[in-house]
Amino acid sequence: MKPPKVTIVGAAGGVGACLAHLLINAQDPYEIALIGRSPQSVACLLMDSASLAPLGRTPIVGHGETQDFHDSDVIVIAASVPLTAWAPRAESMAGNAEVVHPYFREIAKISADWRGHVIVVTNPIDVFSCWLQQHARIDRSRVLGYSWNDSLRLRVAVAKALGEDPADITAWVIGEHGDAFVPLFDRILAGGKPVRLSTRQRESALADLRTFYTRWGRLGIARTTVWTTAGGVARMIQDITGRRPVEWTASVALNGEYGVRDVNVGVPVAMDAGGGLAVVEWDLEPSQHAALQRAASVVRQLVDGLGGL
Repeated sequence: MKPPKVTIVGAAGGVGACLAHLLINAQDPYEIALIGRSPQSVACLLMDSASLAPLGRTPIVGHGETQDFHDSDVIVIAASVPLTAWAPRAESMAGNAEVVHPYFREIAKISADWRGHVIVVTNPIDVFSCWLQQHARIDRSRVLGYSWNDSLRLRVAVAKALGEDPADITAWVIGEHGDAFVPLFDRILAGGKPVRLSTRQRESALADLRTFYTRWGRLGIARTTVWTTAGGVARMIQDITGRRPVEWTASVALNGEYGVRDVNVGVPVAMDAGGGLAVVEWDLEPSQHAALQRAASVVRQLVDGLGGL
């Protein structure tokens, strides 16, 4: 049986290269097509991957082109301009829009009956996944923005506040992958059981989450969260291609869910019978619902400024 095909745009960057390595070493095999900013950068990765063969399964990795999009099971867009320490995600939008634009134009040509998924990792992910969805023919459930990191960071912060193992915590963040995020403190589980944080614990966890990017920037290293992002995207790919239960959020185009229409924000999703991803509607508190509306408004305004493909 032919292994699932994953095309990675931005393969020479930190996230792209790390993701490729994780997929090469995954339990199930993948065919991986690498697209980088230069042929030389991809050639280096291919030389490197060839030397992995004596350690186990021979990697199925090759130099990719945009034509690989059409028969891919997953397309990952992780290309971006070089990062600048301290810069908010939205400040790189203009440069990143130029980078992803030619790839989005090609994805927009994919047939409407394509059964794969696009995962947009380039920031701002809500804006770019929405921009792509507005011009693509494929179903809205197949264009995803990677927004799981916020929930993972909240889980770590909650575990710290409770003195628990982060692996035992379930916590969720929806909304924008940026300042307009919406943490759902009423849905926290510890060891599978509901937990209500004290005011102090909640404030501590929220402070950790809200200041994460600032604390990262203060280190002065122009580097994204490579391991977390690549690890999260790899898990998404494995769940999607393996038709496994989905336990993550993604930025998808809403069509009336949560009272939002025609804009992408992070929400919980579930695999449907056709292998697509359906939005899961949770009951939100009034303040959470209002915050989600604000997040949608922020994203909509930024997308409107991008124009067409």
